[in-house]
Amino acid sequence: MADKALKNVAKDGTRRGGARPGAGRKKKQLSAPTSLSELELKALLAEPAPDEIDGIAQRHADLAIETLSRLMIYGASESAKITAAKEILDRGYGKPAVEIGGDAAMLPFMMAPQNANQVSKTDDVRNQARKYAAVAVATLRKIAQDGQSETARAGASKALLERGLGTVAKARMPDEQRDRPLGKKEEAARAAEAAATGRFATPPPPRALADSMLQ
Repeated sequence: MADKALKNVAKDGTRRGGARPGAGRKKKQLSAPTSLSELELKALLAEPAPDEIDGIAQRHADLAIETLSRLMIYGASESAKITAAKEILDRGYGKPAVEIGGDAAMLPFMMAPQNANQVSKTDDVRNQARKYAAVAVATLRKIAQDGQSETARAGASKALLERGLGTVAKARMPDEQRDRPLGKKEEAARAAEAAATGRFATPPPPRALADSMLQ
């Protein structure tokens, strides 16, 4: 009996039995800070689909540039720093030119017409991105030289080359230099064309024959 009484004594010296595994109020699971709340998600889904998304995203352009600059300077991931630096340079000066035949040239592209507000906002974001341009190049140079991973060093070096010399266009061999094997029909047609000479040549059509006799 004494042993049984000792077993029922809790750690604090009482006879309440102590805490049981799984007992008590369940802790509420915390959602990730980047997750939308239930109310915000329902409100967004209840709205009609927007005809254009440019204006909605444009409201957060300043936030995007600020986030990219912070990631580029203080980010712990080298790949994130490279991505942020490239995006800042692209936003400030446009995509790198494409090198074609040794000469860098910008490929033509079509853009949707912009109103005055869009043009003004684009200029503001471009100027804001250009403030960090030198920092972006220095960040890429630092990672290319002292990056911890080979992938990061290669990515930073590639970004520097593209920004300084332009991207490289895909190589394409001229059609006359291609050693492409012929299909069965093409081989038969060429063999028939080579053999059809002299007596075995295919006679010309009647109209062509009459024209040759008139000449």
